[in-house]
Amino acid sequence: MKNIEINSSPEGEVELGTTGAAGLASVETLDDGVGEKNPIANEDGMETVRLDGDAPDGIESPKQHFLVACISAARMNLFVLVATLCIVISVIIIICVASVGPRKSSTQLVKDGNYVETVASCGSVQGISEDGAFAFRGIPYAIPPLENRRWQPAEPLRRIEHCWTNTFLAHNSSDVCLQRDASGGVIGTENCLYLDVFTPEIRYDSSPLPVVVMIGAETLTSGSPGVMQPSAKLARVREMVFVRPNFRLGVFGFLAAEPLSRTTHPPTSGNYGLSDIIAALQWVQLNIEHFGGNKTSVTVWGHRAGGTLVTTLVGTRRAKDLFSKVWISSGSAIFPGRELEFSEKLNEQFLNSVRCTDAACLRSKSAEELMDSIPETWHLGNVGLPETREATSKDRRHEWLVLDRAILQEPVGKIWARDEFSTKIMMGSTAHAGAPLKYLNSNTTLNSTQVEKIVRESLLGTTGLADIALRRYNATLKGLLSMISDIRVICPLLTVARMKTNIPFYVATQPRGQIADPDSDAAAILGSFAARTTAETRHVNAMQKLFNHFVWHGVVTQADTNGVKRVLVVGQDTLPEHDYPNCDVWIEKDIVPSYGRVD
Repeated sequence: MKNIEINSSPEGEVELGTTGAAGLASVETLDDGVGEKNPIANEDGMETVRLDGDAPDGIESPKQHFLVACISAARMNLFVLVATLCIVISVIIIICVASVGPRKSSTQLVKDGNYVETVASCGSVQGISEDGAFAFRGIPYAIPPLENRRWQPAEPLRRIEHCWTNTFLAHNSSDVCLQRDASGGVIGTENCLYLDVFTPEIRYDSSPLPVVVMIGAETLTSGSPGVMQPSAKLARVREMVFVRPNFRLGVFGFLAAEPLSRTTHPPTSGNYGLSDIIAALQWVQLNIEHFGGNKTSVTVWGHRAGGTLVTTLVGTRRAKDLFSKVWISSGSAIFPGRELEFSEKLNEQFLNSVRCTDAACLRSKSAEELMDSIPETWHLGNVGLPETREATSKDRRHEWLVLDRAILQEPVGKIWARDEFSTKIMMGSTAHAGAPLKYLNSNTTLNSTQVEKIVRESLLGTTGLADIALRRYNATLKGLLSMISDIRVICPLLTVARMKTNIPFYVATQPRGQIADPDSDAAAILGSFAARTTAETRHVNAMQKLFNHFVWHGVVTQADTNGVKRVLVVGQDTLPEHDYPNCDVWIEKDIVPSYGRVD
């Protein structure tokens, strides 16, 4: 455990230091050998000194008074006496401190068999015993982004007035951040900057457990956390600590607008959701050891739009040293490249809809008004094959992420191409990660004539690529979904992985039912893939072995370290391949990565 520092700011505010937990001091266990006897002393602790060495044989020396003997001995051995006294006094002080101060314990602080307590930087936290492990739900990691803090970067809980005095009961799940649900309705709340922690045990020893921070969202406006929901049982079975933070989405998390930039110095806006993730990772560095985790072994796992955000943070200065490993599944490869002013201009459509020209007006609007004012074109729809109109509208399409000059100061692609990362990276996707929602229904069917019609009416048809596409893919529903997924997700991601020679890339091909749907790889890793056949069971085991070994050791043993066989096709087993052949065709024809999914 770490000490709390309380500093007085120039304005008179009291601020928590960032060195550790509130209210507890740390005392390491003492070595049993500290109190050994002085080797120059005899059994009664006093040194034997003979004063009458010249007395004749048989004549007994006159006995001295005990006090006189001690004084004489002290005069002759002053140095030894002083050293002995110093050692004795030091030992007494150490023993007293050790017996009074709290010490790190490897035992569980369990109450009534149902609860466990630990300490965080803002005070004591109580979790719940579940399935042989422990769950802490709804721990605040930043100041609520409400009122004047709406559209401000996440502010960690550093000041004592933002903390709690009694034990915080982390028993219940927090509400998700404001977003659209599957039916188009609005769910969640603005006051959402909380996280959950799942740990096998609260312990302090020489072998803390690796940590996995899960960033999940289907898009940057909805579907968070989606499939990315860990549990206490998962933590126990995998011997890992799982952390799942909420983060702002949509206009609350990524609005770049001139009125907001105008109120900030230097001028900036947007990427608030990225600041939330950075604040959550800072919380992990500060607190995770009190939950049994190893802050030097943190894997950030981003899935779908969460993978886009995590890819964006790799190499970002503000995220430096906050994690050591990254697992990216089915993210977007289209990263922010627009300057702030250009994004602000495009987003005037929203300002006109909400009828605001300044930040005060925007902050006075209710959350419902703001959600209702978002243009429909800003929501990621059922993306299929590239359409002809996309060739002329790419520069006008809405992108949530922006070069805000604060978190993102230069294009992500430029950073990836130029910098060498100390972070270990694994990337991948399912074979049908780009499947539109309307095709995920098990009752959906398409015959070959319908598939051919869809291909020929798409951008592939108008650019003369339909015949090539139909030859490479079967004219079936599964072939169409593979085509969409290669163009929109898999091949764009592979172009990112190819920027480095040491990034393995997997494609999960085992169907879950009819297809390898967008979440099947994550479900396999998390154990929520309900395997019904031997092939599915082997696939789940293969995905879990890949993930577990990477989290624990930072390597993928099946991948070629020279980068020759970097693609791992994960069906029933993991098979290394030289490449993913379809991608070369789409890259050569300039379809990839140009028409990759935006988020």
